[in-house]
Amino acid sequence: MNPPTIDTSVRFDNLAALTQPRSVMIVGASTTPGTLGHTTVLNVLEHSDFAGEVYLVNPKGGELQGKTLYPGVGDVPAHGIDVALLLVPAESAMETLAACAARGVRYAIVFTGGFAELGEAGRSVEAEMRALAERTGMRIYGPNCAGMTMLAPRLGLTFSTEFRNDGRSGALSRIGLVTQGGGLGRSLMQGDERGVRFSRWFSTGNEVDLDSADFIHWLANDPATDLICTVMEGIKSGPRFVAAAQAARRAGKPLIALKIGRSDFGKKAAQSHTASLAGEDVVNDAVFSQYGVIRVEDLDELLDVAGLISRVGVRSLQRICVYSSSGGAGVLSADKVGEAGLAMATLAEATVAEMARHAPSYAALTNPVDLTTKALVDPLLAKRCLTPLFADPGVDVVLYPITSNYAATTEGTVRNMLDVARGGSKAFVPVWMSSRRGPAHDLLIQEGFAPFYSLRNAMLALKRCSWYAQQASRGDESESEVAGLPAVAPQVPLPCNEAQAKALLAEYGVRSPREEQAGTAEEAAAQARGIGFPVALKLVADGVLHKSEIGGVQLHLRSEEQVRDAFARIMANAQQHRVPQQAVRGVLVSEMVTDGVELLVGIHRDAVFGPVLTVGAGGVWVEVEADVARCHLPAGRAVLERALDRTRIARRLASHRGLPARDRAALLDAMQRIAALFLALGDSVQSLEVNPLVVLNDGQGVVALDAVIE
Repeated sequence: MNPPTIDTSVRFDNLAALTQPRSVMIVGASTTPGTLGHTTVLNVLEHSDFAGEVYLVNPKGGELQGKTLYPGVGDVPAHGIDVALLLVPAESAMETLAACAARGVRYAIVFTGGFAELGEAGRSVEAEMRALAERTGMRIYGPNCAGMTMLAPRLGLTFSTEFRNDGRSGALSRIGLVTQGGGLGRSLMQGDERGVRFSRWFSTGNEVDLDSADFIHWLANDPATDLICTVMEGIKSGPRFVAAAQAARRAGKPLIALKIGRSDFGKKAAQSHTASLAGEDVVNDAVFSQYGVIRVEDLDELLDVAGLISRVGVRSLQRICVYSSSGGAGVLSADKVGEAGLAMATLAEATVAEMARHAPSYAALTNPVDLTTKALVDPLLAKRCLTPLFADPGVDVVLYPITSNYAATTEGTVRNMLDVARGGSKAFVPVWMSSRRGPAHDLLIQEGFAPFYSLRNAMLALKRCSWYAQQASRGDESESEVAGLPAVAPQVPLPCNEAQAKALLAEYGVRSPREEQAGTAEEAAAQARGIGFPVALKLVADGVLHKSEIGGVQLHLRSEEQVRDAFARIMANAQQHRVPQQAVRGVLVSEMVTDGVELLVGIHRDAVFGPVLTVGAGGVWVEVEADVARCHLPAGRAVLERALDRTRIARRLASHRGLPARDRAALLDAMQRIAALFLALGDSVQSLEVNPLVVLNDGQGVVALDAVIE
């Protein structure tokens, strides 16, 4: 097998001088308590475990925290400082950055806002920043960002007053966090109150130079990180994001992404906030799925999924056993299991028999398990029944809905559960359903079993984790070689008409119907006679992409007279729709292919990710059906097949009620060949569409009835 496809043109810094600096300069340090410049100094000097050199810059001079305040960057008695923190007005940011570059600063973190998010003038300044970084080699982090928080060991290169509290409430999880915005990132950092604790947080802001992909890639290689979370308003570079996601996957580290800006309203908000290209959300979905990125819908779900994976690792969590002292909670849980597409586990006979030895006769010992309220007052009963439940080989998860807070009683029940769960091999998933917190709730967090706060959220998390486990178990899916492709990249005339597009497809092994091009009605009639009736006539004209919309297609023609009449109608329609006479090349006379399943196979060049293949229901109803799936190119055959199987029309390819099976293998082969053609055509081509691509009976192949290249 070929190795996985990796874009070797993408390069990442190792970020060592940024994440483990030996020297830090704070430009805009302030002696006034409560200001950002003062808080940043305290974060570095008092609340970090930083033993390196710290230089402070303030034009007024003086002293702060026993450190000299130098009036300017050029006055600092050091060269090659690892990191400079800039708390300066937007109008002086470029001057300060230039001064830092002149002093050999390696990384500059620009906290200041007021750039591209405000309009054209700000975008112009950011372009200057980018040019400075390229010219000098100094990397720029930000602007408009909340900086960097490292908690193991502690290093706060941030102006946040909350840094002093970060990581103080319990043992840290090995979870890294990358967010563009600071507010949502800070919200997630405070997830430690519910037991989900991040050990690294990078807030990247407008990403004028370093972007989210840089930090995802760094976390993928960080030995102190097992899991990566990101909140993205826009994806600056699709290839870099894909490369970072691939790095995380190769390292066995799940990547959980919350991509905001999905709706038209959200896209506009993302533009105004961080001036990012939000991207087409259906493409984002396809790319995330293809590269094993766990996509979540909101902050709660991100915390739930991160907390669960960090606790139980990567494994399938589909077979659920519900344990509860509330019959109603058990039934509601079973409903939610079914709605999520998960399964209620079937308990082994030995498990039920062992529980029956201890449980009251009126207890429910199938799934859901309800030991009734007797389990609340009899700790030994709970332990004796739970032990075989946690050992059952048919159970992946023991789900424990906690409906009410009865103070000490609930705490005792939870302790019993934890005593058994700690030694069991199953995932233990507590769901705190009461609006009232209590000592049992806090105990779950203290013991490392962060609870969910609704059954729906618990099911979503279990579903996401199971999906990722399935993704992680897949073998090599690298792009496979396709036999019989041209050795030299083809040349395409633009604009390209249907006949030229089909000729290119033929070079790549995708056949068209029997057809001939005709310039006159008599030629068309003669060719139709040679092909055999019925036939179709289609306008051939440079630049005309959708012929049926201007009356350029005539079907089911059964005689020479009908062909002549159809030719005249097509030419009249072309003239009526003002198709330039010099663009008209005649018509294609084609055999009618009517017995098959019509699909669309198209490829377009996405503004963020580049080539994206779309497959689904084709023909004239393609927009109405809206039954398509996508994948990013290049892609192996297995990836293309999964995209196909996400469509409803894929089911029509199988034999059903006496209808023959269609040639699925030939369809997949054609998808590979069409993808290879598009990639070979290069950047000048924006899209290639074959619609319809008719899939014939099994063993008979596929036929491209129409093709468009833009």
